[in-house]
Amino acid sequence: MTAALAAVLCGLGAFTLWGTLQATRATEVQSQALVLDAIFSEASAAVAVQEMQARHYQLEPSVASRARYLESAAQADATLRRAVELSTGAALEDALRLQAEQSAYRQAADELIIMVTDRNPDAVQQDRLEVTPAYYTLQHDITEVARNHHTQAQKLVADLRKVQTRMFAATIVGFAVGLALVAAIWRVMLGYQRRVLQHAEVSQYQALHDPLTGLANRLLFQRRLEDALDPSRPDAEQLAVMLIDMNGFKAVNDTLGHQAGDDVLVETGHRLRKVVRDGDTVARLGGDEFAVLLPSVASAEGAIEIAERATGALRRNYLLPAGSAAVSGSVGMVLGRPGTCAEDMLRHADAAMYRAKTSGKGVALYDPEVDTDQPGRMALFGDLRALLTDGDPDEQLVLYYQPQVRLADATVGATEALVRWRHPQLGLLSPGAFLGVAETGGLEIPLTYHLLRIAVKQAAHWCAQGRPMTVSVNVSPNCLLDDAFVGQVRSALAEHGLPATLLRLEITESGMTTDPGRARDALRRVRRDGVQVSIDDFGTGFSSLSQLKLLAADELKIDRTFIHDLATDPGDAILVRSAIELAHNLGMFVTAEGVEDLTALAILDELGCDQVQGFALAYPVPADALMAEIRKAQDTARTTLKPATRRGPATVQTQTAAALNP
Repeated sequence: MTAALAAVLCGLGAFTLWGTLQATRATEVQSQALVLDAIFSEASAAVAVQEMQARHYQLEPSVASRARYLESAAQADATLRRAVELSTGAALEDALRLQAEQSAYRQAADELIIMVTDRNPDAVQQDRLEVTPAYYTLQHDITEVARNHHTQAQKLVADLRKVQTRMFAATIVGFAVGLALVAAIWRVMLGYQRRVLQHAEVSQYQALHDPLTGLANRLLFQRRLEDALDPSRPDAEQLAVMLIDMNGFKAVNDTLGHQAGDDVLVETGHRLRKVVRDGDTVARLGGDEFAVLLPSVASAEGAIEIAERATGALRRNYLLPAGSAAVSGSVGMVLGRPGTCAEDMLRHADAAMYRAKTSGKGVALYDPEVDTDQPGRMALFGDLRALLTDGDPDEQLVLYYQPQVRLADATVGATEALVRWRHPQLGLLSPGAFLGVAETGGLEIPLTYHLLRIAVKQAAHWCAQGRPMTVSVNVSPNCLLDDAFVGQVRSALAEHGLPATLLRLEITESGMTTDPGRARDALRRVRRDGVQVSIDDFGTGFSSLSQLKLLAADELKIDRTFIHDLATDPGDAILVRSAIELAHNLGMFVTAEGVEDLTALAILDELGCDQVQGFALAYPVPADALMAEIRKAQDTARTTLKPATRRGPATVQTQTAAALNP
């Protein structure tokens, strides 16, 4: 009996030892397979981003888009390099082969980038014959390798479970001859197995989630998006993808430290999860970029509502251990249905997000006519860049001037300069046709400086003729953050000998939100020179009253949206009256823009508005037609306004230039 028991126990021990070794070996191989699966899947995503950025550069060849392409290409190279370092045997051969394919694809893509930059007509052939085949070959091979490793990992899990089953059966057999000993061995074995499975689950979780925020990472987001776009789903519905980029995040890192930046990212994840629904996916794609997948949306309005809730949540101050931080988010959103390409949706959402960021509106729904650079838009960008580079020798960029009527005495002493483009092929273009191209292409700063010099030159010409007039020039928000801004203003005034008091710079409320302190400093410097400052589109931005007080501007312009229904909407009248009283209390005079009917003109006079402009009085016209338009505006104002209600000039801030009375 003793010998038999010893033999059974020895056999049971030997079998248990064999099973443990098998489980350990299977676990190690499984872990390696999971790691390789994750790395190759990450490489697939990185290559897809690289391709997306290359396509984006074809559509919008700018320094910023080229930098994003190079960054994504470097990320793809680094991911495949890491795969080579971690691989052995057949996996190493796969990794080296994919690395060589990536090198070939990148070389072709780099050549395409250079050809697009040089505007080489062979770029299309390069794309079709070299870049696209190389990309699809690379993407297919990466996907195949990742799938093989994933399958291998699943097979190893199945083998591990078979080993567990055999070990359990052996334990039951040995129970009859050695209950106590077998029970102890069984407990040790099961404990070890649980740790192995837990380790596998943790490894899989870490491979699919962001370690800082706990949100889904790019890989998991990509998988869920592809699942949602699967046309074979029985419950296939319309879905939405949102890309969210943080505004002001870099300032948090620079001023409060990187730990504070990490705290902001974690809190951002919490806030986004609170505004989405059950079943929606919130992911951190990297850096300060987040994504949200709404697998089912009834309408665009419903998706936009969720996006606006997200931006509202991000605008609230972040109370951090290092101090308070104020950031916001720009959301680009695209709608899609099963069967849509996941890469296309991400690229479209990224384009919409860029528009939301540049426009300052917070949320933008993808519009193929606006967010996709068609060949015509690319050609328009090239023409505009050439004009600004060569100095516009044919004077294609011209300014039209719209008179501003002072209600105190129905005279004109100021005008706003509005750009037009006399395109040689497309004819006269309004600002809406090309300002968006300038902004997305990074040309808004040189365009502003170019137009500033035209306006100053024209104002100096009027002044030399004995007809001084204040000229208002719209200033791009990014100009206020440009170190050369103040010097450009001073140089334009000095070059043409225009008194600084005859120049008025118009800025929007949203133009003060990116870096308010720096923008205020630039405006204070030009105001000390005598240049006037105007707050344009008042009521449409998010500036605080304290910021309005610190700015100390000369003029406040009420946006046309509050003037359009002034005669029929009592609410608009209340808002306009409040804005006028606020401006007067802060020492500013008030101009209402967009006055398109004479009833609104009379109401504005009764409300105490100082100055108006709009189609009811005068249209924007070239400089040589301005005098006639001024006479027309003055005659209309004198006919409409009752002399008894006119306010004396003492109640209105005196204009710097003498009023024209031709």
